[in-house]
Amino acid sequence: MRHQPLLAKISFALLLIGGLIALAACLGTRLHIWDYAFGVKVLTPGVGIGGVALLFGVAWIWRALAMNNSLGWRLGGIGLIGSAILTGIPANYVWHCYTLPPIHDISTDIGDAPKFHTLLSWRRGAPNPPGYDGPRIVVYDGEKMTTALAQKNTWPDIKSLPEMDNRVPQKELVDKYFWRALNAVNAEGWQVASFDVKKGRIEATDTTLFFGNVSDIVIRVRPAGAIGVLIDIRAKSRIGECDGGRNAGQIREFLSRERGQ
Repeated sequence: MRHQPLLAKISFALLLIGGLIALAACLGTRLHIWDYAFGVKVLTPGVGIGGVALLFGVAWIWRALAMNNSLGWRLGGIGLIGSAILTGIPANYVWHCYTLPPIHDISTDIGDAPKFHTLLSWRRGAPNPPGYDGPRIVVYDGEKMTTALAQKNTWPDIKSLPEMDNRVPQKELVDKYFWRALNAVNAEGWQVASFDVKKGRIEATDTTLFFGNVSDIVIRVRPAGAIGVLIDIRAKSRIGECDGGRNAGQIREFLSRERGQ
């Protein structure tokens, strides 16, 4: 039985070490002490130590169940759960980058993607240029294809949102969905950079919790046909080749809110 509390203590201690390294990696990147690539290098040993902590945590819970007692349950429980979180979050991101196409620019309109205006100055110095990546060639599942095609194959539901109502003048309808779009942006918690109801354009940013990676977002609301409205949204990361599906998720959430779902 004496080994059981020791396993719990080791798991907890390793969690603290790995957690502090991970915290330093995230804070250093968010505070611009170093760039994202270096932050990932700092994070890697922290996650590795967290993985070892998880093994000791599993050994502790296995022994606790086998011996039918709860010796060291506080430290063991914290070590087990904490290390699972510490390793699970980056592992989930890596898995998504492995299974999803290596793209970071998503648009509902892949033929005429909305363009950034206000955010051009905000993106100055970003590794990823502001232009739409649709024609860029990527390799996915061993095949070469354009970014636009990779998006279409992976998220076929991401497309322009048409709305119409012949009981309302078209200008009023466009304005209605513009303000609804702005409300959806605020509900998502994105930072609004600018909005122009006359041009039907909203620009905003969204920042990740841990590393502070920024996605720039532009929304376009314009007349379609004689009585309709067409709503488009585009999200592009400032850094990184693969966004792990984050931008697609943002767009899906926005479209769901715009539909009133």
